Amino acid sequence: MFKGVHEETGGFRGLMCRVPFLLLLLMVLHEGGRVRGVQVMEFQKDGVASWWTVAVYKMKLDRHRKMDSVTLCGRFKLFFLRARGTFFHLQDLPSNLDSQLKGELWLDRVRLVIAHRWNFQPLENKLRTYRWYHICFTYNHTEHKYQTYIDGKLVYEMAYNVGRPIYGDNARLGQSDGLLKSYSGALSQVNVWDYPLSQDVVEEIAACRADPQGNYIAWEAGWTLNNITDYDVPLSHFCNTTEDAIYFWFPSRSRDFAFYICEALGTHLPLPTTMEEVSFWFRLSAKTWPNETTYCKGDFWTPLTDIEEDGKWMTHYDNAPGPTPAWKDGEPNGIFYENCAKVERIGVADFDCLTNFKCSVCEFQERQIFSFLGTCEPELRNINFIAYQEAMGHLLFKGYGEYHIRVEGKEWVWVNIVQNKTIARMDLDAPMGMPMGRRVWHLESKVCDQTEGRRTLLLTPCHDNSYTCDDATCIPLENRCDFKYDCLDHSDEMNCELISKPSNYKQDLPPRPSSKHDSESLPVALEIIIDTTTIETTRMTMKLTYELRMKWYDTRLTFLNLKSNDSLNKVTHSSMVTLWTPVIGFINTESHQHTEVDLEASLHLQQLSPSTQRDGGAPGEVVLYPGEDNQLVLSRKYNHMFVCDFNLLLYPFDSQHCDMQLRMLSASSNYLVFNDAETSAVYTGSKLLLEYHIGQPSLLYDNSGEFSEARVRIPLIRRAGYAILNIYTPSLILLVISYVSLFFRPHIFEVRVMTTLTSLLVMATLFTQVSSSLPKTSYFKMVDVWLLFCIVISFLIIIFHTIIDNSLDDSIPGVVSSPLPVLTKVKPFTESPPAASSPLPLRNYKKVNTSTQGFILIARYTILVLFALFNLIYWSYIFG
Repeated sequence: MFKGVHEETGGFRGLMCRVPFLLLLLMVLHEGGRVRGVQVMEFQKDGVASWWTVAVYKMKLDRHRKMDSVTLCGRFKLFFLRARGTFFHLQDLPSNLDSQLKGELWLDRVRLVIAHRWNFQPLENKLRTYRWYHICFTYNHTEHKYQTYIDGKLVYEMAYNVGRPIYGDNARLGQSDGLLKSYSGALSQVNVWDYPLSQDVVEEIAACRADPQGNYIAWEAGWTLNNITDYDVPLSHFCNTTEDAIYFWFPSRSRDFAFYICEALGTHLPLPTTMEEVSFWFRLSAKTWPNETTYCKGDFWTPLTDIEEDGKWMTHYDNAPGPTPAWKDGEPNGIFYENCAKVERIGVADFDCLTNFKCSVCEFQERQIFSFLGTCEPELRNINFIAYQEAMGHLLFKGYGEYHIRVEGKEWVWVNIVQNKTIARMDLDAPMGMPMGRRVWHLESKVCDQTEGRRTLLLTPCHDNSYTCDDATCIPLENRCDFKYDCLDHSDEMNCELISKPSNYKQDLPPRPSSKHDSESLPVALEIIIDTTTIETTRMTMKLTYELRMKWYDTRLTFLNLKSNDSLNKVTHSSMVTLWTPVIGFINTESHQHTEVDLEASLHLQQLSPSTQRDGGAPGEVVLYPGEDNQLVLSRKYNHMFVCDFNLLLYPFDSQHCDMQLRMLSASSNYLVFNDAETSAVYTGSKLLLEYHIGQPSLLYDNSGEFSEARVRIPLIRRAGYAILNIYTPSLILLVISYVSLFFRPHIFEVRVMTTLTSLLVMATLFTQVSSSLPKTSYFKMVDVWLLFCIVISFLIIIFHTIIDNSLDDSIPGVVSSPLPVLTKVKPFTESPPAASSPLPLRNYKKVNTSTQGFILIARYTILVLFALFNLIYWSYIFG
């Protein structure tokens, strides 16, 4: 009779058809036919945990009826929270299975336990006390889909396979398997179905438009109550969201108090912009405190001030232009004598800030949640409070758990109302006499691991992503310690330490790798950014200007309040020098230099993973980031001369490389290695140097030795333009000139020899100059081979010229071949030589015979063939 026909009937209509007739009668009839509303049960309203506060389901449950899918829905209103609040619990007593189905509540999460399996469902918005919520858990075993609804809205969904049936014979409300898991609050409409409700049905129930009963456990079937108060309310009571605004009133105090009080409570002073709003505040004051002699019959403070510039009215909390208020006729008229604004019965007027005392009123759309930080309490229920006002100027902060913050006499005290014990008392000299903000408290009872005595605590209205200034005003958390003041009291730039070290931290010991790394050695990553490069080929050196960044993890450290912008996570020098940092040696420098940690070095923290933890013992929003998930980055500029080993065999058509040889000096490779996966090197300077075209560097690693080593290899391609223009082109021209001399007239031996000899001498000089501009090597360079070849060719041409000259015929036509005597004739200096009688030199009369012509052709072709053959071999070797 319990199993319905959900497959045949859909939606809300099918759901209603499944409710047994007896349950329908119970929904309508009560005590002799009287129409009743919806039953509400209140558990442990005084906050005292008790085993005897429980409601047990009256109807008999068949433990053999097993559910594969399930829906658990109910309405709840929290009074107090302990470790958790278990509002529903289904167990199977014969099998001793106590977690067949449970609904559990925290402030920031909820949980459904199904057949001893569970997953937390985090809530984006924290739950509040004394407020009705509707919650629904659904599980569909056919789709393995799990869904959580709050007030009809889907807040969590996941794929989840329970793989077990749900059954039991005992259902109860308000109790679980531990006293600190019991429920303190109100419950209503708790129902269980053996199938998943659709989202439309859940929305109908949450909106108070339907009240279907569960086909497995029905709310109206009845519960046996023990130590529980119950009453009936209309269904619409749960959805009455038209709540009035909340007002806190404070009697006449100074401007500083008025500017402080509303900001510290999480809102602003009122600023009426119409006469209707002006009248509203005076009527509200008289209505709220009709029997009070101190109620604000007079005037109210506004947040406006024109202290900075007369006539320019700004809101004090953000120093921004405020909306135009409903000025009284003739106002403002106080020029620089009156710099504040008040609300009078007939409008807003300016008046003197320093000598006047006025009332203050703070308006809230809903009750503000406060956090009490620095107590080291790990649970939100012991940290969160809500403010109430029972008399003018009076505040009471009620906690979600057992704590209250209230006034006793003239002292603010932090008390445990369940145990009736005072935990701490606030310093009487606290600013403004209010607990909101960073205040000094005197602990009288031990809390967590703290002992009695003086301690700074913070009561703040700020949200999790905000930072609380000392005066309880809120700024974005990212604005803290960002090198500019955002708090009016400048407290956001104080206590900006980023690193917390354990007491046993030793600077000389390298950190051990976390469990996330496979290696037993700590990997250290390098990021090398090369800005400029200068190559000196003659000295075989490379001068680099570069930035070296070393990155590593230190599991011993905890980082505080990291920013997403890494430039804001800079560690102070005084803190940096107390930390372990890796030392890397530059092996191939002239003086074997190494990395330094000095005033030129900077250490930044890099946020790589979001934080999930806060420091419970800190009087503020201190977000913790574990060192094993977030890196330290040490950077410094260096200017070093590295020794290179160039192979100049192919000069000037050679390609070289020069290495930065790095060695880990802090510890052996058993403890420290270079992280090859994250190490990088990049060149950002000009790619065209005087002699070389420089490429992007590559990385080589060697962990086989005692110390881990890495090489940054910088490729260099020589720019051959200079050599072509200044060596090859001139030498080729000189070689051509020497070769052309073979085409001169054979009988002008002096001209031919002088031309070739001059070319030879110039090439020899060029060879000497080139050799002096290059390193002295024991091997020939290709430019040497070229120049030597040119010199040899010129030498051969001179040899050919000699052979050719000796092959000429000395006979003169018509002249006896016998040698003529050589006569020496002395003449006066003034006497002119005979014009036509002097005989020509005999050489001019040498005859080019056939053999001479042969020698000339042999010389020409021999030089040409040698030149062609040499160039073929030469250039093939260079570019082959």
